[in-house]
Amino acid sequence: MTWKENWKKKWENQPGLMLITIVIWSIFIGLCIKAGALLFTFTYSLFNAEVAKNLYEGLNLYRLLDQHLWNYIGVMSFILVIAGQKAYMFYLMIRVFLTIDMVHPFSAEVSKLITEIAQIAIQIGIVIILASAYFSWLVKRGFDLPALGGYVGGAFEYLLMGALIYAIAQVFKRGVAIQSENELTI
Repeated sequence: MTWKENWKKKWENQPGLMLITIVIWSIFIGLCIKAGALLFTFTYSLFNAEVAKNLYEGLNLYRLLDQHLWNYIGVMSFILVIAGQKAYMFYLMIRVFLTIDMVHPFSAEVSKLITEIAQIAIQIGIVIILASAYFSWLVKRGFDLPALGGYVGGAFEYLLMGALIYAIAQVFKRGVAIQSENELTI
């Protein structure tokens, strides 16, 4: 079966899941654009400091770049890692929704993907905690940093989401075991 036939079959049998998949694709594309734009402008700003005045959607780190290059690289590295991890998490969600089959929803592949989403969400939360601590440390040292909450997000939300998704992954893992036991008894 080609991917077009598979896609058409999923639309006919599971339109709700496919609609959610399209929404997730939209978010994923937006996060990729954000991460790509940040990476491009960051790299360009290393050669032309004026670019640091508007890295992405008004993010101005020109004064930090002017004060200390390595701290500027550190701040941008945290922002880029977080943006990349968020995009990767949505990529994994796309894979879940394209893989899942409502006739036999419990599969080892879906269980593995859900576990990986939980791990990425927890990693994002930890990186946000580290980034926030680093940003606070820089501010205490007198470096000029704007509010970066919109670029990193809240750690608690990602840690909580990771814990909840991990619990769901455990349910899926148990569902896979039960489903395979049922298939063996038939």
